[in-house]
Amino acid sequence: MRTLTLAGRTIAVALLLFAATHGASAQPQLPAMVPHAGLAPLRDVSPTAYREHLKRLRQLVTDCGRVVTACDAAAVGDDDRVALPDGTHVAERYGWLRNLLDDSNDPTHRLRGELLPRAAERLAEQEAEIDALPKAIALTARERVSRDAVLARKEFRTTAAEYSLTERIGSWISRQISKLFRGVSSLGRMAPWLGTALQWGTVILAASLLVLWVLRALDRQRIALGRLGGESARAQADAESRAWAEVARTHAANGEWRDAVHCLYWASIVALEDRRTLRRSGTRTPREALQLIAPASQLREPLRAQTGAFERIWYGQQPAAESDYNEALQHYETLHPSARELRA
Repeated sequence: MRTLTLAGRTIAVALLLFAATHGASAQPQLPAMVPHAGLAPLRDVSPTAYREHLKRLRQLVTDCGRVVTACDAAAVGDDDRVALPDGTHVAERYGWLRNLLDDSNDPTHRLRGELLPRAAERLAEQEAEIDALPKAIALTARERVSRDAVLARKEFRTTAAEYSLTERIGSWISRQISKLFRGVSSLGRMAPWLGTALQWGTVILAASLLVLWVLRALDRQRIALGRLGGESARAQADAESRAWAEVARTHAANGEWRDAVHCLYWASIVALEDRRTLRRSGTRTPREALQLIAPASQLREPLRAQTGAFERIWYGQQPAAESDYNEALQHYETLHPSARELRA
């Protein structure tokens, strides 16, 4: 029990030693005097103001026992530093009560119904001590040694000391963090569906990201296959163009100039399809192929000359000579530069 005088402190130490000697009680214990969030500021008060504060705290405990929403740790207020008639000061801390009323303190929250009556008794005892302080109980020499050892600890040497700026800032930050988490806890009680919504939202987000990743992977695979297929198609078209040119060379070696000119024309068309200048088509006429070449293209003039000679010789049934073959071969080499080795 906390007191206002040295005699009261002696009683508290004696009771502490007695409890340590005979074992801890099986009843639920009140929370620690100092909360984990830090120490609250000390407020200088007179004994009368201290009594009024205790009455308000007793009413707060009573209201908390009736309505759970009245359990507000912030309503406890600052700790008191009571000015005694002899000019000394005694600090009274209410961290134990804040912990009891704090919903974020889950173990204490579950035992709140059992601890509230004990808290009311403790506040009533503190109020009664203002008017009538109990007399000190004589201690044995062994108990006095134990008492002095307890009072020599660091926490008892700073009873009425002011806290540094760093400590006050740290305490304020801790209280703000505690308020933030209390707000989250209250939100969960007011909207119990919020947790389920967050869970499903997380699952949906993960599934969406997975689907997006699969689509991107398939798209990259499609592009790679298209590139591979394009290279294969170009290689096939180049081989086909060279095959036409090789057949033309064979006809030329046999003096079949008309067939040689015919084969070189189709070798040129396949070469243009290989360069993607023309689309592959089995129904397009030579004139239609020529019209598909842009007028400003350097390929239009050699194709126009080769098309005219081809139509005159093949469709016009005109005789062909070696000069016609050489001219067609020159146009083919212009349209397909990598085939110059075909020149006889």
